[in-house]
Amino acid sequence: MLNEKGSALIFTLLVILVLTVLATAVLEVTITNYRVSKAYADSSSAAYASEAGLEIAKSEFNEALLSDIAQRAQLIIYNADPKVPKDFLYKSVYYFVQNYLDNAVFSKYPKTGYLGDVGQKYTVNMYMDSGYQRLIYTIHIYSEGEYKNIKREGYAKLILNLESANPLTVAEWEIK
Repeated sequence: MLNEKGSALIFTLLVILVLTVLATAVLEVTITNYRVSKAYADSSSAAYASEAGLEIAKSEFNEALLSDIAQRAQLIIYNADPKVPKDFLYKSVYYFVQNYLDNAVFSKYPKTGYLGDVGQKYTVNMYMDSGYQRLIYTIHIYSEGEYKNIKREGYAKLILNLESANPLTVAEWEIK
């Protein structure tokens, strides 16, 4: 029994060592989970900023603007000489629409803004595709959302169809 002196102390120290290792492991897992959650939240905030940029750009194409473009395009078509080839007429309308959108919408872009006061930033750029089919045009919108040095990109493709009762259609909408 004399050889058992201090064994309780050694056993206690071993238990404390095991508990310390377990506590450290649990703390490390907790910190890692917090960092992952925080990174995900920041990435989501950047994605929301990018999507907000797309929505802001899309809102430029309000009902009044679309109605005005459609009416003016129809005037060009109806007032044209019947001898004018359709291809030339469609090309003329395309250049009118391009010029109109350049002056009324595209001249405002690239555009940068902030959402609220939390630091979410968006940058938007847009242009109209040079290709067209009859009175149907493609508008491309690119957006970048940024939050705490995390960036997310957004892309939207809008179809402007002046032959339709609903002239604006969203063909693509993607946040990366």
